[in-house]
Amino acid sequence: MNRARPPWSLSGYCIMIFYLVPARRAEELVPSPLEVSEVVPGATLGGLYAALYQTGEVGPFSEFSAFPALVRYGKRRGFYAPFSMVESLDDLPGYRGAWGLRKECASFEWREDGGHYGLDVLCGTQKIVSIQLSSHRLTLPIRVSFPFFHVRSRGVVSYHADYAARVHLSSSSVDIPAESPLTEYGLKRKLMTTLWESTKILLHPPESEKNIVIQEGASEGIFRVGALPTDLGREPNSVENPPSVFAAQREKRRKPVVV
Repeated sequence: MNRARPPWSLSGYCIMIFYLVPARRAEELVPSPLEVSEVVPGATLGGLYAALYQTGEVGPFSEFSAFPALVRYGKRRGFYAPFSMVESLDDLPGYRGAWGLRKECASFEWREDGGHYGLDVLCGTQKIVSIQLSSHRLTLPIRVSFPFFHVRSRGVVSYHADYAARVHLSSSSVDIPAESPLTEYGLKRKLMTTLWESTKILLHPPESEKNIVIQEGASEGIFRVGALPTDLGREPNSVENPPSVFAAQREKRRKPVVV
């Protein structure tokens, strides 16, 4: 099985739900030398991320992550990414090794009914989270870059992902069972729910602590906007009749994963 080396180009659906998280709560989860960055006094920005990648260098596959805090490392800011859940580690050896991020296996149950979406993420028989989402008519074309940090034995690792998509401002209901590890994250004060359709993603290779380079278009804010790759600048496909999530899952069963 060949390894697909980063950067990776992916496309599909994404759900991003943002929360205001008590800074003191987040400080218990964020390792040194990262520091929690407050967006309002006493609170930082956390969130949930779920994606169904339909095409790209690898996949199709589903991914789920949770971000306990916006953090600061020196003059840079980004989201702390402690883990990622995917459907099969065996199918994604390049993904597991390239970023050094802790990976866990999970099962994903996607549902779609018109503008209503549902997702259950389970690790074995344990439900991690259940999301119900309704997309609204208001849609914005967005191009943005999200920076991320995590810590491993060799120090701080930074990477970023460029997104180009049509984004629906949405409403959601999130159920985190009492036995889920996400209960530690303090995700109570929901700030915003978004559904990203016809999403084009460029996931960049990691940068180690010793050679972090802030690329063109970077800022010290939450997002790095601008200097996106040419292929991400193309107009995303219309979402008036987007491909069904179920169609993507059927395609997944037909198409072998090659990495």
